[in-house]
Amino acid sequence: MSSIRIVDYVLALCVLAALVASVAMCAADAKRRGKSPWLVSLMVILFFPLGLLAWLAVRPKNSRSGGLSKTSTDSAQRFP
Repeated sequence: MSSIRIVDYVLALCVLAALVASVAMCAADAKRRGKSPWLVSLMVILFFPLGLLAWLAVRPKNSRSGGLSKTSTDSAQRFP
């Protein structure tokens, strides 16, 4: 009987860890894309896991900086 309770606690901890990781990832992604990280985090928390899938489906395609990351070759081309 006690082993079932331990499994329940471990499962609950795994779900909680997935929720926390999802909120952190979505908040950082929303901030990078110029959206409200608080609103996105609230949506993910309230509607987990569907909120996470919704954010991944409707998030803007590019970030505020244009969607392209700077690489070492970019800086070498700008400064001959």
